[in-house]
Amino acid sequence: MRQRLGILVLASLLVARGASAAEEIPLHGFVQAASAYRLIHPDRCPRTQRLACREEFVLGEGRARLEFLPRGEWWGLVARGELIGDAAGGDVEGELREGYLDLRFKALDLRLGRQVITWGVGDLIFINDVFPKDWVAFISGLPLEYLKKGSDALSVTGHWAGTSLQLVLIPRFEADTLPEAEGRLRFNDPTAAIEHRKTDDPSPALERTEAGLRLFRNVEGWDVSLYAYRGFYHAPAGEVEPGPRLRFFFPPVNVYGWSVQGAALGGVVSLEAGYYDSRHDRSGRNPSVENSSGKYLVGYQRELAPDLTLGLQYAGHVMEDHDAYRETRGPGMANRPTVRHVLSARLTQLFWNQTLRLGLFVLGSPNEGDFYVNPEVKYNATDGLWGALGVNLFGGPRRADFGQFEGNSNLYAVVRYAF
Repeated sequence: MRQRLGILVLASLLVARGASAAEEIPLHGFVQAASAYRLIHPDRCPRTQRLACREEFVLGEGRARLEFLPRGEWWGLVARGELIGDAAGGDVEGELREGYLDLRFKALDLRLGRQVITWGVGDLIFINDVFPKDWVAFISGLPLEYLKKGSDALSVTGHWAGTSLQLVLIPRFEADTLPEAEGRLRFNDPTAAIEHRKTDDPSPALERTEAGLRLFRNVEGWDVSLYAYRGFYHAPAGEVEPGPRLRFFFPPVNVYGWSVQGAALGGVVSLEAGYYDSRHDRSGRNPSVENSSGKYLVGYQRELAPDLTLGLQYAGHVMEDHDAYRETRGPGMANRPTVRHVLSARLTQLFWNQTLRLGLFVLGSPNEGDFYVNPEVKYNATDGLWGALGVNLFGGPRRADFGQFEGNSNLYAVVRYAF
């Protein structure tokens, strides 16, 4: 159980002060119910994923959020805490999603605490956005905001002559949230036969502090950014040790990149690229560690008609030392190509004074054959009440990125009331 309950206790004390006091306090929040029913039930399922094999629902939960957002002339405080109740397991957990202090000076902005950091211009394609993600929430059908996780960080942004420089320091490592054998989600696990496992997280230390730099400004109507990051892959690598025993660890990586976004061709054009320097395996001969690679993205979005928007993307992922990868990859591991191509499209139509939204997102790799399809209907009944109904459909080869999640394809429903 996560123990970050401080914000919830604080908010409860504030509410208890009475209605008259509460009117003076910037306190907001919502209550939400979400459920997702599994659509595909394969005949065979790994014995290590027994819960995922018998569960018909990949998601069944209720959650309540309280937000405390006081502001001053040169400062601000943001605290967002949630209580999450698991309808299937009966567990109740508390989580501090964000909790940070903002200080604003003439040419300097400082943010200290748990914060969500977003870099880059891709739509569900992340290149220079190297910060932690919750893929379990995404696969399970929770609102898209839950894909991003918070980092305990210090962010300092300086401004001069129309240019800004952001420095991010993260002393406490936060890994991606990925499906686990004891969870409700099915996934490809080539090491399922190894029962003894351990995970080595990068321990807090000055030399293991993640650091990122972003230099950005507007040039002739185009938002231009340069990025640099030194830290770790947020998805673990697995290495088999004598025993046998499987050790998970987070290899170090440097990332260098850029992005450009602006109005052109009757819409908005996005360009982004990044180079991943895999410091732990620059030769590409360690099969458990990602090879160094380059990633790039071209995107275009425009309004086809009033309240009808189309967004298109093409992305590529180029692996270095591909011959070394093929020579050393182990049994059961994916046979990845030198270049993974990805195409995506997002179509959004609004009706009834923009209270009803019909959306369709499609993403697929033409050379690896895996795909993700997400149609969704969302209706805002009032300013504070909305509901959404949609489908997460995964498919393709079992060892491909999205194909391994085919057994988690689901029909989901979410209802939220905000106050």
